[in-house]
Amino acid sequence: MKILLCDKENIILKLLSRELSEYGYEMLTANNGFDGMNMVRKHKPDIIITDLFLPLVNGLEYIEMISKELPNSDIIVYSDVIASNMVEQCYRLGAKDVIPKPIDPKRFILRLKRLEFTT
Repeated sequence: MKILLCDKENIILKLLSRELSEYGYEMLTANNGFDGMNMVRKHKPDIIITDLFLPLVNGLEYIEMISKELPNSDIIVYSDVIASNMVEQCYRLGAKDVIPKPIDPKRFILRLKRLEFTT
């Protein structure tokens, strides 16, 4: 399964990417919404995991663009600040899950597995 991870923080990209690849996921990374969208178009990942606050293209715009490009994609959004109206907007735009930072890698893996079995 191919996963695209998009986050402005390189340390998160490295840590999560390494953790998820240990579980057999093929990992792609981008550190802004523009590069992330290029990766979506080029690689057609099965799951897109993105921070809500990204440079160049904000997270909500990014979710909307992904949903138009890959309407059946599984999008997981995470952020350190998530207001209830933003959560609703993420789901409305196509996100399958919205989770708070900091991310516990083990719990995150369980969420990914659940997503795999429900799609």
